[in-house]
Amino acid sequence: MNLLINYPTKKISQNRKVNNLANKGMALEEMINRSNEYYKENDIAFITKRPTPIKVLKTDGNYKITDAVFLSASTLDYVGVFQGHYLDFEAKETSSKIGFPLSNLAQHQLESIELVIKHKGYSFVLVYLKAFEEIYLLDGNFILKAAQSNQKMIPIQDIRTHGIQVKQGYSILLDYIKAVRIAYFEK
Repeated sequence: MNLLINYPTKKISQNRKVNNLANKGMALEEMINRSNEYYKENDIAFITKRPTPIKVLKTDGNYKITDAVFLSASTLDYVGVFQGHYLDFEAKETSSKIGFPLSNLAQHQLESIELVIKHKGYSFVLVYLKAFEEIYLLDGNFILKAAQSNQKMIPIQDIRTHGIQVKQGYSILLDYIKAVRIAYFEK
């Protein structure tokens, strides 16, 4: 009997590029969802994706939905708690090479960011710059200031200057909580 054991021989760098998974079709939200599972399993944070509200139009005899429509969203994508602090954030992707279009955020999302901050929670947007294979945490106050100044887009240089880059970790797909620590707890 010939038994082969494949031991890992390649050391995995902690600074692997996010595109390793993005190139395989994994969207930003899927990376965040998997990271959230890791945070929960390791008792780091409890963060969940809010379900998109739907209105059921038809069901079959077994209560299976056969027809439904999406209702307009009223809040941000993700909500949770980290070290006793409320987090509420949105995840967005852009293919633009010049910046993040503020039109990617709806008015109700900007209002949600504003309300969370007003009530002492932490609100931000995770922006995936596909063209550069980079992800940044942009603080809600920074987003609101850009929106209130009637900017159409946040330039790449401003994102890199004012945002916190989110890296892949060794054992976690996308360690955005590290960026949260830097943005809100290490100042």
